[in-house]
Amino acid sequence: MTNKLSIEQTIANMMTENTGSHMLDSGGSTGRNWQRNQGKTVEHFKSLPSATAEIYYYERNDHYEISPCVNIFHLLTGGVLELDDLCHEFNSIEVGEWSDVYYGVCWGGVGFLNKHDFEYTEDQRHYGFNTYNDSLNHSQVMQGNMLQRDGSTYVLLQIHGGADVRGGYTDAKLFKLDDWAEFYNLMSDSCGFSSPDGHHGVAWHGELINEDGSSASDDEIKALALAHGCNADNPNITIEGSAYLDF
Repeated sequence: MTNKLSIEQTIANMMTENTGSHMLDSGGSTGRNWQRNQGKTVEHFKSLPSATAEIYYYERNDHYEISPCVNIFHLLTGGVLELDDLCHEFNSIEVGEWSDVYYGVCWGGVGFLNKHDFEYTEDQRHYGFNTYNDSLNHSQVMQGNMLQRDGSTYVLLQIHGGADVRGGYTDAKLFKLDDWAEFYNLMSDSCGFSSPDGHHGVAWHGELINEDGSSASDDEIKALALAHGCNADNPNITIEGSAYLDF
């Protein structure tokens, strides 16, 4: 029976999926992503900011540092992906032993993809991806394979639910890339942050930039940090911002 879940519910299910544990894994009893996400609903994930940033102050050299992070729930449900009938049918397959053909896909899933003429995209680098390898600023690591069928692009996507990035991934789910989207939209970690009074702001586009589009100076980063109350007495804070999900 085909279960036509919404894209939001599909992603929420992946983020709460039990991806197991191992005695050598560093997650302990509660430190894995799937453990921290247990009991959380679609409404909870929707309520989270689409981006956050850690601001650090290092008193030794009077230096401020900003570390941005884009929430993958918002990224993946923000319009870059969609579900068609083939996706729903694939995602309803009972997953058995994973194959060695695609990441996180059982042999039944491989048969489905072959039957419906899915094949790798022409771009060789899309044979497989893992966002950890690109040091992207996402709340959780993602990996998968890009496929094409009848002129459309699809993605077999896994979300890392474990602690050690080498293992602990969900079963792969199939999504269709929006007709106006590109692979880089799926990988985007672009986001922006402003001070409470709106007088200071920086954005992340592979580097921190100021409101004029130039590289943000130490003084501009300091001004934003101070406006949020980061200082020697409060050297580590988290602020909310917005991911840039438009494409």
